[in-house]
Amino acid sequence: MNRARKKNKGLPRRVYITDGSYRFLSPAKIRDPKDGKLKNWITLARVHQGEAAMLAALCSLLGASAVAQDTMPYLCGEFRANKLKRYSDEVQAQYKQYLEVISEAFADFLVVQVTTKVCADFLKGNFRGKANTAQKYAALMRKVFRYAISELGLREDNPVDQLDMSDFETKRRAVLPTHAQIKAIREAGFVGLDGRKTQSGPMFGCLIDMSYLCWQRAIDVRTLKESQIQDGRIRFTPSKTAKTSGKTVDITITPAIQSVIDAAREAKKKYKIISPYLFPTKQGAPYAKTGLFSMWDRARERAKITEDVTFRDIRALGATDAAKRGENMGDIQTRLAHTSSRTSEIYIKEVVPTASGINMEIPWKSL
Repeated sequence: MNRARKKNKGLPRRVYITDGSYRFLSPAKIRDPKDGKLKNWITLARVHQGEAAMLAALCSLLGASAVAQDTMPYLCGEFRANKLKRYSDEVQAQYKQYLEVISEAFADFLVVQVTTKVCADFLKGNFRGKANTAQKYAALMRKVFRYAISELGLREDNPVDQLDMSDFETKRRAVLPTHAQIKAIREAGFVGLDGRKTQSGPMFGCLIDMSYLCWQRAIDVRTLKESQIQDGRIRFTPSKTAKTSGKTVDITITPAIQSVIDAAREAKKKYKIISPYLFPTKQGAPYAKTGLFSMWDRARERAKITEDVTFRDIRALGATDAAKRGENMGDIQTRLAHTSSRTSEIYIKEVVPTASGINMEIPWKSL
């Protein structure tokens, strides 16, 4: 039975006046919607703002589903607060966006009420025809429910584990750009629509050249640091495998690679850019994913390339060219930093025919 108040009489239950503010005392720590931190004391309003402001804030606080510790919005908020820091800035930004969508879509659900069918309906209703996006949402939801099970104890099973994702299978990308297309896009990056040279052109050209020569993912090329270049080699630790296989690859600096490094350093010197990155923007930071791809799309439009050629295709083009030259598949796999040869074969976009020189003789004589 609750004790009768001796102070702050007439105020709602658990609301007190301290330090000139109306404050709510939660029996267990909840997340303050103002700053996202877990607290027992939540400030509702200043006393001079009046009881109406306090009551409105209290209704909002107690009515917010994110406060209830068994709801989907609460789960998404906890995952965002406690689990995202292990990911890169880009992944964090993407996951925050995804979590907002999930939180809103499942706003009326308790965590234990979410079934596999509910998850399937969410994916089919929102991402039909967008297989890659559906796969990403499913992967994140699997992590969120795993967190709900192992750390919050809000349920015992993971509804995503039984999802049938056969309707969202991603097809192997069949596009392979030509050398002429890459050359045209690269050259278009040096000149803007006004016909004047762009400041970003030299770095844009270097990013394209290094991607073709080293076959690394765009994120690993654009965030390449000077410190990774040592003793005649460039050490790449692919971001995609950094937290799984941890696979790294040291690429020997050939004359072609060295010329790209020299060109990038010359551009930094010309524009007086001080940065630990080899291919920085004029502010010294690495190019963001959206910045690089936007620059690529604009150059592609100026080059009048109508095919769906992306920056990512440069990696596949380099590997395919090496395979066509007869390079060893094991060496190709090493440079791509793949743990599976089957994955490497996916990057070889054209069938590379093998030759057979076996001399066969007819064992019976013709009549």
